[in-house]
Amino acid sequence: MEGVDLDDDRYLKTRIKTATRNFNRRLKMVADKAGIDKKLTMHIARHSFGNISGDKITIQMLQKLYRHSSITTTILYQSNFMQQDIDEALDKVVEF
Repeated sequence: MEGVDLDDDRYLKTRIKTATRNFNRRLKMVADKAGIDKKLTMHIARHSFGNISGDKITIQMLQKLYRHSSITTTILYQSNFMQQDIDEALDKVVEF
């Protein structure tokens, strides 16, 4: 962004908060027009992405996409969504 001081934490936090609020308002409009009666926010969208991506995207790429500074954060975050191995292990035992 031209003319933006990326070292000004206070300014950046304000811009991010404003952008997120605007995205959330637009997502609410989309949900209303689509007849979705559940709350739709950037936070929910981020979790939906994590759930959909599961183990389809490498953890290093997810770290970049999430902009996590630590791979450990990404692993902990993504572990909530990686269920395929668990499901396959259970299927072998109970044969669903």
